[in-house]
Amino acid sequence: MGTDRSHKASTPTLIGSVQRALRLVEAMHAEGGATAKRLARLTGIPLPTVYHLLRTLSHEGYVQHEDGSFRLADDLPLAS
Repeated sequence: MGTDRSHKASTPTLIGSVQRALRLVEAMHAEGGATAKRLARLTGIPLPTVYHLLRTLSHEGYVQHEDGSFRLADDLPLAS
């Protein structure tokens, strides 16, 4: 039983929504911009989830939406 507890303590807690958002950012970086449908296909993330994540990333200034395509913002709001 002690082994199980130490194994759980060493297993990192991962947040799935953050992982999915990062996959979208990576896909947009690789593609230079893409439609939500294309990003869903590239990442394997369901289309409704892609839209929710893109809306949040847009709101926070990380993504721009132009002519049906999503791309990373020119000036990403990263800490310097």
